[in-house]
Amino acid sequence: MNETLNKKNKTKLNWWGYLFIAPAMFFFLMYILYPIIFVFSHSLFSWSTIANMKWAGIENYIKLFHDSIFWVTIKNSFKWILVTVPIQAVLGFIFAYIIEERLGRKKREGKTISKTVFRTILFIPVVTSVTVVAIIWSKIFQPYEGILGHYLSLWFGMSSTINVLGNANLSLVGCMIANIWEWTGWSMIMYVGGISQISDDLKEAARIDGASVWQELRYVYIPLLSSVHKSLLMLGVIGSLQTYALVSVMTNGGPNHASEIPGTYIFLTGFTHSQMGYACTIAVAILLLALILTFIQVRFLGSGDFAKKGDGR
Repeated sequence: MNETLNKKNKTKLNWWGYLFIAPAMFFFLMYILYPIIFVFSHSLFSWSTIANMKWAGIENYIKLFHDSIFWVTIKNSFKWILVTVPIQAVLGFIFAYIIEERLGRKKREGKTISKTVFRTILFIPVVTSVTVVAIIWSKIFQPYEGILGHYLSLWFGMSSTINVLGNANLSLVGCMIANIWEWTGWSMIMYVGGISQISDDLKEAARIDGASVWQELRYVYIPLLSSVHKSLLMLGVIGSLQTYALVSVMTNGGPNHASEIPGTYIFLTGFTHSQMGYACTIAVAILLLALILTFIQVRFLGSGDFAKKGDGR
């Protein structure tokens, strides 16, 4: 009798569990799994609208391998990852260390310096609309009237007509600078959380032993923040491949595809050139690239709770 009641109770608990996860499952199936299946299946067709779909098989994929612009977007994506992710992490760590340790020590010594103010100022770009960020930096880089040209002319005697976003060699750099400015605050907050988990006793022991600031950073902070380093690397790589709005507003992939990235190229192919099937093919290729990079990171960095796997075990 008791066993029967226990089974019934377990069944009820299971149904309640399914009920609680139902919204999340619906979201996953509707907005993640279904779009992936839709894009993959429709990448095998040539179409501009669903009404005029024609079977193409792997023709779109063959075309992709011979598409020079696609390979430019891949190269730009790797440049974006190699430049923005490390710089954001380094700047975020420096700001977090200064705010938490330097300003924190002054506050403990009786000097009233609010860490919250500095945290808020540095985090504002993160919560600012990406379109607003793009417009602000477009104005900064604008020739003749832009702030950058003005101060380059004032301080270094350079021409104020410099057109960063209109230069094929500088347009991607300009977009990356805006991205770094926007997301450094996120890295800072991640490191603030990591630094708060480091034992004060350990920090004090290092100071008593006569460790310099650099030795503290090298032997205490940097190793103990390995979980944050890994998290920022994984999030940065995935976020870089998803970048679209910032580049779209600032350069729209120009000039002459110099700052083209996968997101802008997919939009250009699908909605401007009306090659939706080929756009789906590009999206599938980027998805596969993201999966490969994620697999490599998980393979070498571990998965799950980085805080417990920071030592590589």
